[in-house]
Amino acid sequence: MYLLAPTVLRVAPDDFPERVRSRFASELRRAGRFAQLCLLGAQACLDAAGGDGALGVLWASEFGALHATRAALDEDLRRGEPAMPFAFIAAQPHLAGALLAQRSHPVTRTACLHLAPDAWPSLPQLAQRWLVECERVLVGCVEESGSGGAAHRSDWCLLQKKPVAGAVRCERSLGPRNAAAATAEDWIPRVAAWRGSADAPLLLRGGEDAWSFTPDG
Repeated sequence: MYLLAPTVLRVAPDDFPERVRSRFASELRRAGRFAQLCLLGAQACLDAAGGDGALGVLWASEFGALHATRAALDEDLRRGEPAMPFAFIAAQPHLAGALLAQRSHPVTRTACLHLAPDAWPSLPQLAQRWLVECERVLVGCVEESGSGGAAHRSDWCLLQKKPVAGAVRCERSLGPRNAAAATAEDWIPRVAAWRGSADAPLLLRGGEDAWSFTPDG
């Protein structure tokens, strides 16, 4: 399996609306913030990777649509009754795949997983299975900013079966004890920082599972 275009996106909360408008104009104005954040990073990754073919979209978040959930709960407390359909909140994680499909990408399957920070290896594992029926799988880790004002995060990479120029070989490792511990927040940034800078493989661990990243050619 090969990894392309590791894309690291950090956006300050105050800058986020303008970033969305400048990239998508009014196209996403009815989408919630979480779906917008997913699509902002996913589209940047696809733009960097290029190529075409059937696409799976797989991403993870520990907290999901945080802003929409908080807004609904705050409104409930003020009004004393449900103000926002929670079906809308539940749909937020899945809107990005639908929006990507609308943008002329042939999306064949999507999934959003709620994962603990050290469970990120579940993403390349599942993506590898999906590649039996998808030519490419877009993999991401997305989190909205919490109350501390940290940047919104939307990190993505593209996994595919066929090697291409600039790709990184990505394989499950049998020696996790020698791997550096990584989390959902930093594994894609670490691959991006390492890529092209060294000949030695990068070995990253999450929980009891590890993956190696090796320059191809």
